[in-house]
Amino acid sequence: MRSSVDVALEAKHAFETLVDELSLALADRGLKLDRRSVGGRIFEGDLEVGNITEWKAGEKISVVWHPKSWEKGTASELKITFSPSSGGTLVAVEQRGWDGVLGDAGDELLGWFAAEVASSMLSASSPSRLGDWMTDRKARRPSGAQSRGFYRNPTYHWPNFLAVLDALALGPGDHMLEVGCGGGAFLSEALKSGCLASAVDHSPDMVSLASDVNREAVAQKRLRIEVGEADALPFPDEAFSCAVMTGVFNFLPDPQRALEEVCRVLGGGGRLVLFTGTKELRGTPAAPEPMASRLRFYEDDEIKALVKRAGFGSVKVEHPSLYENAKKAGVPQEDLELFKGTRGSQLVVARKA
Repeated sequence: MRSSVDVALEAKHAFETLVDELSLALADRGLKLDRRSVGGRIFEGDLEVGNITEWKAGEKISVVWHPKSWEKGTASELKITFSPSSGGTLVAVEQRGWDGVLGDAGDELLGWFAAEVASSMLSASSPSRLGDWMTDRKARRPSGAQSRGFYRNPTYHWPNFLAVLDALALGPGDHMLEVGCGGGAFLSEALKSGCLASAVDHSPDMVSLASDVNREAVAQKRLRIEVGEADALPFPDEAFSCAVMTGVFNFLPDPQRALEEVCRVLGGGGRLVLFTGTKELRGTPAAPEPMASRLRFYEDDEIKALVKRAGFGSVKVEHPSLYENAKKAGVPQEDLELFKGTRGSQLVVARKA
């Protein structure tokens, strides 16, 4: 069984990228790749399912695979090779001895192949799945080297970061919660106020990046960052004086529950600042397809009602111009026009009763 892809990358770069991406994808499926080259192992939970026998950077990886842990003598061999091609590098993944794992019956082998390999490949390249993958990759649950590079210092997010910071008016006495912290750039700026902070994000890759960007604050115990979901925050009641969400709310599957969770962890009088985009952004560079179809946009009255029902007392919705903030943030001159006007931005400021 063999699958391959031709990529416009040199072999060393292709090797490093594949190992990085494979580690992330396996982790999502409950598998852990121990990247110690030869002698490294792959685990499914606590069960060892693979042993790395070859690891030559830019050339090959060989793994002895144990798909039937309940039956001895049924190992197969997995090989990943990197060879020069006209496009750059041909990356091939080959599984040898799989017929011995499933037995000699050709119909069973084809049944497994159709259900677990061929259908998965077709499904993964369908408009629905591909659109979800692209949306997650870039915005909803970012991961990978390209997203890490962008979210380390997201130039085009700084205009709304600055608007949120103005509304928050942080001070040394605050303990701030950020829900959906991305790469930690906003946290880094907020901590300059002298406040304490905690944050969650449901992307392990972003939590790792945010922790690296803010490693000094983490070491000083001024900042705590965890993998978590907006609708199940891993914090006790009334732990924070303020909370922020920026560029997150439109993606939430259960916005009401998320707001209730934020209200729960805020102390009395605690404040929430929430930045979202309005439907005027649909189809613009800020919300292109396929992302636009996966965003939920809210009218002002609708979002105010959600916030009120969650337990907040006062709620106001504003539509600030981000143009001056964009200039201050260093957005390139040719893109400043994107930040003119007010209807695209939606800034919600609320206070817990």
